[in-house]
Amino acid sequence: MYSFRKSKKGFTLIELMVVVAIIAVLALLGLRMYSTQQDKAKEAIVKANAGSVQVTIQTTLVDTTALPLADAATLTDLEALHNPFSGNDGSTITHVVVPLTAAPATGDTGTEGVVGVWHDDASGGAYTIVGFGKAGAIIENYELTAQR
Repeated sequence: MYSFRKSKKGFTLIELMVVVAIIAVLALLGLRMYSTQQDKAKEAIVKANAGSVQVTIQTTLVDTTALPLADAATLTDLEALHNPFSGNDGSTITHVVVPLTAAPATGDTGTEGVVGVWHDDASGGAYTIVGFGKAGAIIENYELTAQR
Protein backbone atom coordinates (compact mmCIF):
# COMPACT_ATOMS: atom_id res chain seq x y z
CA MET A 1 0.00 0.00 0.00
CA TYR A 2 0.90 3.54 -0.59
CA SER A 3 1.09 6.03 2.22
CA PHE A 4 0.05 9.64 1.55
CA ARG A 5 2.27 11.61 3.85
CA LYS A 6 3.10 15.25 3.34
CA SER A 7 6.77 15.82 3.10
CA LYS A 8 7.84 19.04 4.74
CA LYS A 9 10.51 20.37 2.40
CA GLY A 10 11.12 24.08 1.72
CA PHE A 11 9.58 27.19 3.24
CA THR A 12 6.02 28.39 3.41
CA LEU A 13 5.01 31.62 1.73
CA ILE A 14 4.44 33.29 5.12
CA GLU A 15 7.96 32.45 6.28
CA LEU A 16 9.46 33.92 3.12
CA MET A 17 7.37 37.09 3.45
CA VAL A 18 8.51 37.59 7.06
CA VAL A 19 12.17 37.22 6.08
CA VAL A 20 11.77 39.69 3.18
CA ALA A 21 10.04 42.20 5.49
CA ILE A 22 12.86 41.95 8.06
CA ILE A 23 15.50 42.48 5.35
CA ALA A 24 13.58 45.51 4.01
CA VAL A 25 13.43 47.13 7.46
CA LEU A 26 17.16 46.57 8.01
CA ALA A 27 17.96 48.01 4.56
CA LEU A 28 15.92 51.16 5.29
CA LEU A 29 17.71 51.68 8.61
CA GLY A 30 21.08 51.20 6.91
CA LEU A 31 20.29 53.71 4.16
CA ARG A 32 19.18 56.33 6.67
CA MET A 33 22.37 55.91 8.68
CA TYR A 34 24.46 56.03 5.49
CA SER A 35 22.96 59.34 4.34
CA THR A 36 23.42 60.84 7.81
CA GLN A 37 27.08 59.84 7.78
CA GLN A 38 27.52 61.39 4.33
CA ASP A 39 26.18 64.72 5.61
CA LYS A 40 28.52 64.58 8.62
CA ALA A 41 31.48 63.91 6.35
CA LYS A 42 30.56 66.86 4.11
CA GLU A 43 30.25 69.13 7.14
CA ALA A 44 33.68 67.94 8.31
CA ILE A 45 35.11 69.10 4.95
CA VAL A 46 33.43 72.50 5.41
CA LYS A 47 34.97 72.73 8.92
CA ALA A 48 38.39 71.92 7.45
CA ASN A 49 37.85 74.63 4.82
CA ALA A 50 36.95 77.10 7.57
CA GLY A 51 40.13 76.17 9.41
CA SER A 52 42.15 76.75 6.23
CA VAL A 53 40.51 80.16 5.77
CA GLN A 54 41.32 81.06 9.37
CA VAL A 55 44.99 80.07 9.00
CA THR A 56 45.27 81.90 5.67
CA ILE A 57 43.77 85.12 7.06
CA GLN A 58 45.88 84.87 10.20
CA THR A 59 49.04 84.35 8.14
CA THR A 60 48.19 87.27 5.86
CA LEU A 61 47.56 89.53 8.85
CA VAL A 62 51.07 88.85 10.10
CA ASP A 63 52.48 90.42 6.92
CA THR A 64 49.88 93.16 6.43
CA THR A 65 48.55 95.94 8.59
CA ALA A 66 45.06 95.81 7.09
CA LEU A 67 43.15 93.21 5.13
CA PRO A 68 39.85 94.32 3.58
CA LEU A 69 37.03 91.79 3.81
CA ALA A 70 36.75 91.46 0.02
CA ASP A 71 40.45 90.57 -0.12
CA ALA A 72 40.13 88.10 2.76
CA ALA A 73 37.50 86.14 0.83
CA THR A 74 39.62 85.93 -2.32
CA LEU A 75 43.09 85.09 -1.05
CA THR A 76 44.97 83.00 -3.60
CA ASP A 77 45.93 80.42 -0.96
CA LEU A 78 42.27 79.36 -0.86
CA GLU A 79 42.21 78.02 -4.43
CA ALA A 80 42.74 74.44 -3.23
CA LEU A 81 39.47 74.41 -1.27
CA HIS A 82 36.56 72.24 -2.40
CA ASN A 83 32.82 72.61 -1.78
CA PRO A 84 31.65 69.08 -0.87
CA PHE A 85 27.96 69.85 -1.42
CA SER A 86 28.18 71.28 -4.94
CA GLY A 87 31.46 69.74 -6.08
CA ASN A 88 32.88 73.15 -7.05
CA ASP A 89 36.53 73.75 -6.38
CA GLY A 90 38.29 76.93 -5.34
CA SER A 91 39.14 78.02 -8.88
CA THR A 92 36.15 80.31 -8.47
CA ILE A 93 36.55 81.31 -4.84
CA THR A 94 32.93 82.49 -4.52
CA HIS A 95 31.85 78.84 -4.62
CA VAL A 96 33.79 78.17 -1.43
CA VAL A 97 34.43 81.41 0.52
CA VAL A 98 32.12 84.45 0.64
CA PRO A 99 32.26 87.74 2.56
CA LEU A 100 29.24 88.11 4.84
CA THR A 101 27.36 91.41 4.90
CA ALA A 102 26.31 90.96 8.53
CA ALA A 103 27.67 89.20 11.59
CA PRO A 104 26.75 85.50 11.55
CA ALA A 105 24.10 84.40 14.02
CA THR A 106 22.39 81.13 14.83
CA GLY A 107 19.56 80.56 12.39
CA ASP A 108 21.26 82.40 9.51
CA THR A 109 21.44 80.52 6.26
CA GLY A 110 23.79 80.61 3.32
CA THR A 111 24.89 78.38 0.48
CA GLU A 112 25.64 74.73 1.32
CA GLY A 113 29.34 74.03 1.73
CA VAL A 114 30.42 77.67 1.70
CA VAL A 115 32.61 79.31 4.33
CA GLY A 116 31.45 82.78 5.37
CA VAL A 117 33.87 85.49 6.54
CA TRP A 118 32.78 88.56 8.52
CA HIS A 119 35.09 91.44 9.48
CA ASP A 120 34.24 93.47 12.55
CA ASP A 121 36.13 96.76 12.84
CA ALA A 122 34.61 97.45 16.26
CA SER A 123 36.24 94.40 17.88
CA GLY A 124 39.78 95.32 16.93
CA GLY A 125 39.54 94.06 13.38
CA ALA A 126 38.66 90.46 14.18
CA TYR A 127 37.46 88.15 11.41
CA THR A 128 34.69 85.68 12.21
CA ILE A 129 34.61 82.52 10.09
CA VAL A 130 31.63 80.16 9.90
CA GLY A 131 30.68 77.23 7.69
CA PHE A 132 27.30 76.54 6.11
CA GLY A 133 26.27 72.87 6.15
CA LYS A 134 23.24 70.97 4.89
CA ALA A 135 20.37 73.18 3.69
CA GLY A 136 22.63 76.22 4.17
CA ALA A 137 22.37 76.24 7.95
CA ILE A 138 25.34 77.48 9.98
CA ILE A 139 27.26 74.53 11.43
CA GLU A 140 26.40 74.56 15.12
CA ASN A 141 29.08 75.32 17.72
CA TYR A 142 31.76 75.97 15.12
CA GLU A 143 32.85 79.57 14.77
CA LEU A 144 36.48 80.55 14.24
CA THR A 145 38.20 83.89 14.78
CA ALA A 146 41.29 85.38 13.17
CA GLN A 147 42.85 88.65 14.25
CA ARG A 148 46.12 90.44 14.46
